[in-house]
Amino acid sequence: MVKAFYLCSLAQRAGKSFLSIGFIQKLQKEGKRFAYFKPIGCPHGAYSSKADKDIEFILQNVYKDRSPYDLVCPVSIPDSYYIDLIDSSKKSEYIQKIKTAYDKIVKDVDYVIIEGAPSIRKFVRVGIDDVSIAKALGINDLIYVSPESSDDCIDNIFFTKNYFEFRNVRISGVIFNKIDLEYIARIKELQKDHIVKYNLPVLGIIERSIALFSPRVNEVMEAIGGEFINEMASAGLNNTVETFIIGAMNAQAALKYLRQVKKAAVITGGDRADLALAALYEDVSVLILTGFIQPDAKVITVANEKNIPIILSPSDTYTTMRNLERIKPGIQEDEIQTVLDLMENEIDWDFLLQ
Repeated sequence: MVKAFYLCSLAQRAGKSFLSIGFIQKLQKEGKRFAYFKPIGCPHGAYSSKADKDIEFILQNVYKDRSPYDLVCPVSIPDSYYIDLIDSSKKSEYIQKIKTAYDKIVKDVDYVIIEGAPSIRKFVRVGIDDVSIAKALGINDLIYVSPESSDDCIDNIFFTKNYFEFRNVRISGVIFNKIDLEYIARIKELQKDHIVKYNLPVLGIIERSIALFSPRVNEVMEAIGGEFINEMASAGLNNTVETFIIGAMNAQAALKYLRQVKKAAVITGGDRADLALAALYEDVSVLILTGFIQPDAKVITVANEKNIPIILSPSDTYTTMRNLERIKPGIQEDEIQTVLDLMENEIDWDFLLQ
């Protein structure tokens, strides 16, 4: 009998791909027979590549040479305008494709890691949500991933618990993921008084890692549709960005903020050479110039000397910031071992693998 680790969440961006990478590495390390499966992939655009970038990364770097993309991810539904692209008439077709792929992928394995949809609410309108898929696959227990560093997590857990019970499935355990350091002690209080006594095992509490969950400059550039203009600083595209600062004040006032942060992305107009130059001498990962305005030559020269990328954004500052809010940072190849190190110590593997 295959044991399924079906990772699901109520909140989007809960870190299910991150957890999948950790699960894969741990099972590999333990020498277990296992498979990785994502029933529905979510490419960013309807007319771009049909591949889900998270799955591509996992297949190329973590779950190598095991199964082809179409078997690991039998259905792809673009995230943009997906409501217009799918209706309930597709339910039977998609469920059958998922079941057929699942039956093949779990053949001769003891464990399967299933990465759920962005949210348990996703696709519920057409009956291919996580609960519907789990039931179709004969899976009655799902692992709930909670990313909230607030007491709201309790209401969300019990909302999900009640919803699952209404649909005749259950939460087999809770993983708190991407939790702020200062909130971990509170989670442990809640665990004792409000979670465990309801027969909900807490499988792990994973601290939010600034290094792992911060975007790289190349991800920032993609999110805003920007243009990289100083090739001499191309190595800086791999820099991490820990905070965003909008430069709308004078250079002297901006310095007060710049000196309080690390690895910042500074967003300002291309005509603000004074502020751009001031930023380049601080701990800055990238300079984002809005309105697609080319900067002064001096700005480019200093950026090259400091190995700081300059990206031109085609949008105004407000739109640029809105686009940045949608960034979903992915794990990078050089961070894979860090994921295992973090998860190996924080997850109750004895409970999961028993």
